[in-house]
Amino acid sequence: MKRVLPYILSCILLVYLIIVLTFVATKLGEVTCRGVRIAVKNTDVNMFVDEEDIMKAIKKGYGDITNKSIMAVNKDSLERILVKNPMIKSAQVYYSLDGYIHVSIKQREPVLRVMTGEGYYVDSDGKVMPLSSKFTSRVVVATGDISKKYACEKLAPFVMSLRDDSFLDAYIEQLIVRSNEDIVMIPKVGDFRIILGKVENSRERLDKLILFLKNGIAKKGWNHYKEVNLKFDNQVVCVRK
Repeated sequence: MKRVLPYILSCILLVYLIIVLTFVATKLGEVTCRGVRIAVKNTDVNMFVDEEDIMKAIKKGYGDITNKSIMAVNKDSLERILVKNPMIKSAQVYYSLDGYIHVSIKQREPVLRVMTGEGYYVDSDGKVMPLSSKFTSRVVVATGDISKKYACEKLAPFVMSLRDDSFLDAYIEQLIVRSNEDIVMIPKVGDFRIILGKVENSRERLDKLILFLKNGIAKKGWNHYKEVNLKFDNQVVCVRK
């Protein structure tokens, strides 16, 4: 009997859920749409899309839905329509019995802006996203000899490693990529360039840079050098102005 009881309880729960879902679906079929409630997440960081953009997408796909059956808008279909927007990472749509369609939007998060050709962003998933005429994200800028493959597979992960370090995240403003894939970093403070080298296995060189900035350059002054080279083992090579 003890072995059978969990199975019986599971069956009862399944039947209950079916009854509840059937009841809710029936009720929703009788509900008239009163409007759409939209929530766009992480707008404190990025403002690529807003409520107006979402409403335009809904009207383009379904027309004016007010005072129509709330079920006239297919949730899955609307989610697919919304994520076609290159600035949207995910969309969740659901109905409520009070007559509202709820839309929750998560924007894509750029970590790098590449300024070659027409320019583009690379997001936190390592995917290319276009620049926006509505909003400019404050992220590290990269220039130079940059392919999209290199930007997505190597440069973006490197920038994300900089973001994980609060000091470097606040300090590095721009990356210049040379034809041999060596990286030159431009800081926000100090009139000099930092020669990093390749992005692979760069953690030790970055730690060396942090020590130099905190303990070395402060004694000489931020504008004493024109170049700081991290490519040599166990030392920082500086070129005076």
